[in-house]
Amino acid sequence: MASFTELLNSFEQNTKQYNVFLQDLLTLDDDIPFKTEEVNAVTDTIISTINSRLNQANTRYNGLLLLDAYLSICSKDTLLKYAILWITKATQVVENIHSDPQHLTIACKVIGNLIIRCKAIPELQKQISMQHVKQLLSVLDSLESATNYGATYYLLATLLYHYPEVCERYQALIKKMILLQVDASQVNLVEAGAKCFALLARATERTFKPPPTKLFYICWTYNQVLICNSLHDIMDSLFSNLLEIESVDVWDKLELPSISEENITEYYSKQKQRFLNLCSYLSAMLRGCEEKNSVLPDDILRMLCRGLAIRPINLKRQNSFKEQILYFMLPKLHISLFNVLSALIDGFKQELIPFGSTILQLLNQTLQWTKNALEDQVTISTSKPFKNIRLSVYKCLSQWLLCNNSLSGVETIAEECLPCVLKDIIPERDRVLLTVQTTRNLSKKALKRFREGQYENSSAINNTVAVTKNPCLDADLCEEALITLQNILSSSSIYLKQTFYKSIQNVAIPLLYEYYLGSSVQNCYKEVPHCRLQLLRVLRNLQLNPHASFAPSTQYAVQIFEMALCDADLHIVQEAQCALSELEKIIHPAAPTLCLPRIEDMSYELDDVSINETDGKESAPQEEFLPPSNKRPKIVDVVTLTSEKKVHFDLKVKVIDEIAEKSIKLNLSKSGESKSTVNEEEIIAKNDEPELHDNPQEDQVLDETEDEQLEKIDTTSTELDVQKHLEEDHRDNLQHDNNLEICKEKEDVVMDDDEEKMLLLFHDEPKDSN
Repeated sequence: MASFTELLNSFEQNTKQYNVFLQDLLTLDDDIPFKTEEVNAVTDTIISTINSRLNQANTRYNGLLLLDAYLSICSKDTLLKYAILWITKATQVVENIHSDPQHLTIACKVIGNLIIRCKAIPELQKQISMQHVKQLLSVLDSLESATNYGATYYLLATLLYHYPEVCERYQALIKKMILLQVDASQVNLVEAGAKCFALLARATERTFKPPPTKLFYICWTYNQVLICNSLHDIMDSLFSNLLEIESVDVWDKLELPSISEENITEYYSKQKQRFLNLCSYLSAMLRGCEEKNSVLPDDILRMLCRGLAIRPINLKRQNSFKEQILYFMLPKLHISLFNVLSALIDGFKQELIPFGSTILQLLNQTLQWTKNALEDQVTISTSKPFKNIRLSVYKCLSQWLLCNNSLSGVETIAEECLPCVLKDIIPERDRVLLTVQTTRNLSKKALKRFREGQYENSSAINNTVAVTKNPCLDADLCEEALITLQNILSSSSIYLKQTFYKSIQNVAIPLLYEYYLGSSVQNCYKEVPHCRLQLLRVLRNLQLNPHASFAPSTQYAVQIFEMALCDADLHIVQEAQCALSELEKIIHPAAPTLCLPRIEDMSYELDDVSINETDGKESAPQEEFLPPSNKRPKIVDVVTLTSEKKVHFDLKVKVIDEIAEKSIKLNLSKSGESKSTVNEEEIIAKNDEPELHDNPQEDQVLDETEDEQLEKIDTTSTELDVQKHLEEDHRDNLQHDNNLEICKEKEDVVMDDDEEKMLLLFHDEPKDSN
């Protein structure tokens, strides 16, 4: 079998096929094993090929392509030997103003990668910082603005990040290059310039000196306020002559070239582009550079409040050409300001909680005025007016909720914002406009024609079917609104009102039933699976984060999720499976749920305990013989009983006393502690006069007996005078004595049928007597 070196030498060195083979070997076929000697031979061959390609101007581009693929696996020894040579050859491509854009891009990429790799090698780092950084900055500055590409700003950002000390000495040169992109129309160049601006502010922190009147600014916050003042200046130039906006002192700003006002259309277009780009620069600074970040929120929020206070309704009052241009560009200005707010939230998160009310009001006011757009107004694409502004608001609100959770304070605007959100969730339907026409003074034929024509689109009564917009065009707005609802439910569920949950439930469940039960209505939930998925997640959040006083619709949710298992979208099926698994644990928990008392019940129990404690101190001697606190004594008023009822009641009480006597005898015989038979008079005496007991052992037996009696008959008497009066009537009643003799003849303590009946009658008697 031929060796790999022989295979490599079989290609012609100057052919394109040879270069492609080497690139594939370095990038795609890295898993193929070789012998050690073969690897060394192949590496030497690749390095010699790269050097030979770089030494010739016509093959330098191919050499840079091979070098870019090889740098990821290049060893430290190889870098020490060839890194400076490679940087020099790649810089020659950048210096050539006639270089092809592809050649310039790959040259900047290779130089940047070499600088990063050489940073870890002290010998190379020192040489690059002393010789090549200044040379590279001069080369980048000499490039015309037309030849500036994203790769050149990548190289500039690499120098600022890895060699900030050297770049600090050339900050004026670097700042001039960066501000060239403030008026650029290419998004990638603007983003690259914004990142370089943030890196320049980070590199110049050491030598920064604040203005004499603004000593509290540091380098980072000072550059932020420069951008804010430049944005204030643009707002003044655009809107100060039309609207009464808040006046702001622009004490310093960025040094930007002035824009000519000869062509009014071009002037406003360039001002708009500069405003958008400066917002991108400010957003890059607010997101921070690594972990180092700082801000003065008052400066940022003042600029945001001032810009977002300008609304289209303020400009529609004017009819001039200037106001119409501003009306067209205003939505993009608002979107860029919301991007700044999103960057502020992303950069500082919970540190902005003291400013939460201002942030929420900015979001709420925009939702309100965009919702109130007239229904007869549509866009060219037949979508909802100001859709992109509402999308930006939803994204900012979701980001605020995710960063701060229960501390977000969204409950302060939730009730007011909910109608605005629901308007983007509920799909529009066909509307029929009917005109009512009176039928007075009509002949029979005319009345017949009227009744036949009222069900048609009759031109006589102007009945028409309103043309609706395609709901699928606003599917992205619907999806973002549903995501915002999920974040509200999951982050602030304990602070929201019951009506908030009820309103969402009354919308989500019918929409899902409408789809899964096969409705013929076309809407975004049927056409776009992502909207349906987010709606199911809203229902899932309603079940997992319920309101304390509002029962979730678990039964409907289970049915809907079971139907969703048959959905055509795989993500929806997976969501339904997870939701059913979670609901199963809620419906059938693994352990019994905690039955905690309500707050009112706990307060009542505490009051009862305090009362019992005060009573116990006054009547300590009788404490052992009182019934348990959880048994409520039934007090019978003897005066209200008739003579017949008294006899019947006395009979039942006496029989129960005799049954209790036999129970005591049985307990004493089992314990072996009974010394003699217990007389009826002794039991009565002990029950009537508990304070005269001398034997503590007998007292304990009687206490246990009393508890057993309370459990069997569930009634007690708490007044001793009533018991004495009943016992005197018992002795005078002959029927009671006969029943007593019958009971004494019984040796078994278990009650017979007659006694059970009498006991049941005794239970019912107090209700009758009362």
